[in-house]
Amino acid sequence: GFCQGRMDEADCLEMPGQPYALALWNLIIRPPRRRYDVGRLGPRQFRLWSCGVRRVDIDLTSSRGQRLRCSHFLPDVKESSAEPRPCVIYLHQNASCRLEALQLVPLFLPLGISLFCFDFAGCGESDGDYISLGWFERDDLADIVKHLRDSGEVSSIGLWGRSMGAVTALLHADRDHSIAGMVLDSPFCSLRQLASELAQSEYLSVKVPSWLLSAALALGRMRIKLLCNFDIDELSPIEHVGNSFIPALFVHGVEDDFIAPHHSQKLYEAYTGDKELEMVAGDHNTQREPHVNRKSVFFLVQALRCNLPPMGEGSLASVLGFDAGEVDSCTDRKVLSTRVQGEAARLLATSAPERKGLRLRDVQRLSMSCRLESALQLCHEGAEAGYCFGLMPQSTDFGGSNRPPVVVFATASSKGLKVAMVVEGRHEVLETTDASIELGVPVLLVAELADNSNPESFFAPPQPTTLRLTLGTGNAEMNLSLPEEFKKDMLFWPVTYAGDAEIFDIEVKDLVGRNSSAAEVQISSTGQGRRRRKPSQHSSESGDRSETRAVQSPPPDIQTGDSTSCCRQS
Repeated sequence: GFCQGRMDEADCLEMPGQPYALALWNLIIRPPRRRYDVGRLGPRQFRLWSCGVRRVDIDLTSSRGQRLRCSHFLPDVKESSAEPRPCVIYLHQNASCRLEALQLVPLFLPLGISLFCFDFAGCGESDGDYISLGWFERDDLADIVKHLRDSGEVSSIGLWGRSMGAVTALLHADRDHSIAGMVLDSPFCSLRQLASELAQSEYLSVKVPSWLLSAALALGRMRIKLLCNFDIDELSPIEHVGNSFIPALFVHGVEDDFIAPHHSQKLYEAYTGDKELEMVAGDHNTQREPHVNRKSVFFLVQALRCNLPPMGEGSLASVLGFDAGEVDSCTDRKVLSTRVQGEAARLLATSAPERKGLRLRDVQRLSMSCRLESALQLCHEGAEAGYCFGLMPQSTDFGGSNRPPVVVFATASSKGLKVAMVVEGRHEVLETTDASIELGVPVLLVAELADNSNPESFFAPPQPTTLRLTLGTGNAEMNLSLPEEFKKDMLFWPVTYAGDAEIFDIEVKDLVGRNSSAAEVQISSTGQGRRRRKPSQHSSESGDRSETRAVQSPPPDIQTGDSTSCCRQS
């Protein structure tokens, strides 16, 4: 054979076929590494229509001594009702990371099934320099399964793997028959066969000539064994399927030219357990269509034998007259109208038990980034007044396109400033600042909401919406980032509660700065915008290129609650 023993790399480079072998082993054990900002996993707590979701990030040390970066998405339930729940472990493909699993969060969590995902060693943010396309990844998976079983939070376990992840599941399944079921998307049946096919494919910059194929494979095999301590000839999932009896759904794209569909066909035919085969549209990296994901979820639900009731019964969605689980599972398109989202925000704002005597004034539709200025007057100890915002979360993989609104209160009391957030089932004070406000004396309250999102870069750090709240001439101020990114369009209500207070005309200014001439809009007692021109020298002298714009009238069918005047009555 070529290059017997541990010859050094310089000598190997002299061998025929070595340049091809170098490209081949890089394709197999060192594909491009997918780095990302962990903020792309989303907030640690967020809300779907069906349930609250909490994410627990874990660093596990594998049996090989490498750190694995993991995330466990769990239904956010009261501790008194917490019980072990079924869990699906997602296993990503090569040149990928745990972000690949996020699209399944709104599909599994509403069913009471938790989702565990992690970066394999050599991928994403985990330790390691090389991958092994399943050989050592099965040991990483065994460590994950043991951790989950020891945690006491998990009952039955299912696996969902894609490409390398699907191979890992197959290699683990024949030694762990307690796995309830598997979804296997695009596995290969033999690494030796796959390497031979890739060597003469478009995935190498120069195809290996037929007469050099054996030499290139031999050199690649030797180099991979030297670097990663495994033999590509022994990585043959088809040799394992005869000992597996776990229900399995095989999925493969008919246009896949990286791992050809015949690999899944051979595995399916040799598999001895309950099995299904689904040939679907797309290639190796195509995002699976929603109906394919739903069928795969249904397959695992049956395999996991879930007997827990679906989440979301008695939720806000049932009050509004739609099925929470159905809406959560529509991850690819918006299905709720603006009217429904607006009514949901109003119900959330008025539902908090802490908001006794709350009065929402006429609703307005605004667009970020904007600045609101208003004089308010507190007439009673304990009274609060200010602004209530109904914010719509951006479409995300972890939450889909139809997440429920988040309500934010930015208010002033005699004790100072406060910003609080309300989602269904949770009321949280985000920040407070002490300040003294004299009763019966008008004071200026300024709020600025800024949209910082960057939709162009998925793997860059997220830029959450920011809120700045200022009292008077700056004697009290808060600057905070909200938990996530929100859409530009939002709802706004002037609000008072817990006592007698007044809110006067509110000026709304655009902070985008499209031009230097600014027009001021006042929200008056009728709830409509009144436009008047601001002096042009304001822009040039202060450098503030903000533009005040007209406030859009709300849809006619959004209920506005108390329509009390925003102006102090004479």
